[in-house]
Order: sequence, then structure tokens, then C-alpha cells
Amino acid sequence: MSPDPDYDLIGDEDLSRQMMPRIAVPDHESWLARDLALSDALKDRISVLRDQRYGDGPRQLADLYPAPRPGGPIVLFFHGGFWRALSKDHVGYVAGPLVQAGVAAVMPGYDLCPSVPLTTVVAQARQALLWTRQNAARLNGDPERIYVAGNSAGAHLAAMMMMEDWTRHGLARAPIAGAILVTGIYDLRVVPRIQVNEDVRLAPEDVLGLSPQFLPLHCRVPTIVAAGAAEPPLWIEQSQRFAAKLSTKGADVRLMDVAGLHHFSITHSLSDSNAPLTRAILDLVHR
Repeated sequence: MSPDPDYDLIGDEDLSRQMMPRIAVPDHESWLARDLALSDALKDRISVLRDQRYGDGPRQLADLYPAPRPGGPIVLFFHGGFWRALSKDHVGYVAGPLVQAGVAAVMPGYDLCPSVPLTTVVAQARQALLWTRQNAARLNGDPERIYVAGNSAGAHLAAMMMMEDWTRHGLARAPIAGAILVTGIYDLRVVPRIQVNEDVRLAPEDVLGLSPQFLPLHCRVPTIVAAGAAEPPLWIEQSQRFAAKLSTKGADVRLMDVAGLHHFSITHSLSDSNAPLTRAILDLVHR
């Protein structure tokens, strides 16, 4: 397992540079604009059920991209934005290659910090997963083949679903067939020291309880943990250490260090059916 970094030995400026992607990638706004354009264009090409309500929160609306034939696997993809920004529209394009390959996709929105605490965001992710399972037929999807996925903070939410004890929700086992974690954050000890905490407002007592890195793993499923090789070392380390944890706990893990890509371009690559990460995802869900 990768050594546990001592964040106390890292200065605030360096920590922010490495753990705030909008600092690490100065032209991030152009990448986000391209993401929105891709998502808008996709809605003209494939069937989508927009803004389906899965909870009472203002942003608890999901876009559903049904599989072309009944019985397909389902990918539930949570968007990033450090739990305080962006929307499902920034990742809608991810559904394109999935649907083309016979996979249904669900892109849920969720309420953002600081309007709700991070504990509520995680609870809404759980609602989205249970709702997807109940509505699999609307997606031409198989409720026994739901893959939790996400990018950045969305990868954190997907990872939290693997830490959930689903027997508390009346299920004999986790409603998850696999996980796809793209450029995620899994150890939240850094959050109180960077600017995003002005909105996230993570209480010291909640840091470990909301960190997948330190929670019991209740769902051992095939998992892709991916990061861009051009990302800062501390950000890449988060993926390396979390993948090592999953492997140690008996999960089948594929750690991908994707050459040439940074925090925004790695997710953007999921618009391309032939991109290495997209191919790996399709291989996973079609096992």
C-alpha cells in the first residue's frame, strides 16, 4: 500500500496547488465549457428522459439514458465539482459511448454545499442508487447489474456507496455490480486546509467518517480506479492508496494511470469510445 502522506508536512500553498484541480489546470473553464457543449449535442442524438425526480431536494433530478435493448447493465454516474459546483449536464456526454455499447446511464444531480452538508450529499447519492434499482425497467436495465461511477467528487460519492452497509436499508447485499472511480478524492483530511472548505464546511469530526479510505468496505466488487498521469502527485496518490486498500480487502481492482491526461481531460476522454478508459469501462460492464 502507498505510504500514508503526512499532510502536516506540506505547506498550505503546495497543498492547494495539488489538491484543487482548478488551480492545477488553469484553463479548466474551457474544458468545462466543452463538456457542456458535448452533453448538449448528445441530447439531439440519443433518447434521454430529462430531470426525473428521485428525491425532494431542489437538485435531486436525474437524466436517464435508456439502453437500446432490454436487460443492459446500468452505469450510475455522479458528477464532480468538489460537492459545491457543476451539475449533471457537465457529464451527460459520458452516456454516449455507453448507450452505443448497449449500456444504460443515469446522471443524477444532487444538492450542493453549503446549502446542504456533505452528509446530505452522500445520503442523496444513496437515494439515487436505490431509485435507479427501482426504476431499472424504465432504463431497459438490469437491476442486478448497476455500476456506481463518478469523476472527482463524484468518484468519492460512488466510493461511499461501496462503504455503505446495505443491510440497514433492507437489502441482503449491496445493489452494486462494480465501480468506476475516475480521478477521485478518498481521503478528506486535506479538505479543511483548502479553499473549497469555505463551502463544504467539513467539520473535523466528520473527516474520517466521510473518507472512503478509512471506512469499512462492505462491497467487494470489480472496480476501476483511474487517474490522469498529468495530475499532481498528491492527487494521483489518492487513487493509488485507495486502490491498494480495495485490493488488500479482497476486491478485484484495476488501477489505471492514464498517460497524458489531467483532471479535466481524463473525464472528457469518456466521450470517445476508443479511449483507453472508455474501453476499460465497457470491458468491465460487459463481463
